[in-house]
Amino acid sequence: MLLVTGCGAIRFNRAWSAYEPRECGSGSGMEGRWKGEWRSEWNGHSGGLRCLMTREEDGLYRAWFFSTYAGLLFFQYETLFVVTVEEAGLLCFEGQQDLGRAIGGVYRYEGRVEQESFVSTFRAENGDHGVFEMQRVD
Repeated sequence: MLLVTGCGAIRFNRAWSAYEPRECGSGSGMEGRWKGEWRSEWNGHSGGLRCLMTREEDGLYRAWFFSTYAGLLFFQYETLFVVTVEEAGLLCFEGQQDLGRAIGGVYRYEGRVEQESFVSTFRAENGDHGVFEMQRVD
């Protein structure tokens, strides 16, 4: 939940590079490395987005996000998603994370994973709202 310092970026990049998928059939379709972009529909800001998704326990997954803005600013945080399996294997999730008053307060997420595509909306207490769109890297 802190702006990334050089050490924070190094920590995320090491985890990103060291990630190895579990054996076939042991994951949920959520686990792995994801890459794409975030876009705010509130203020028009956007940037790069990477996520390292790991399984915590049945139906619960930890998303470690690393985002960029204007090529100079970096931000990282972790949140937990509760995942449900819908018809035809579509994975739906929701979660929330308090990023602090200066960043917008509590952010709420709702989304889905279908095959290699991750799409989530977000909405913050301060009114910010938008979308995360990513594709699987693995």
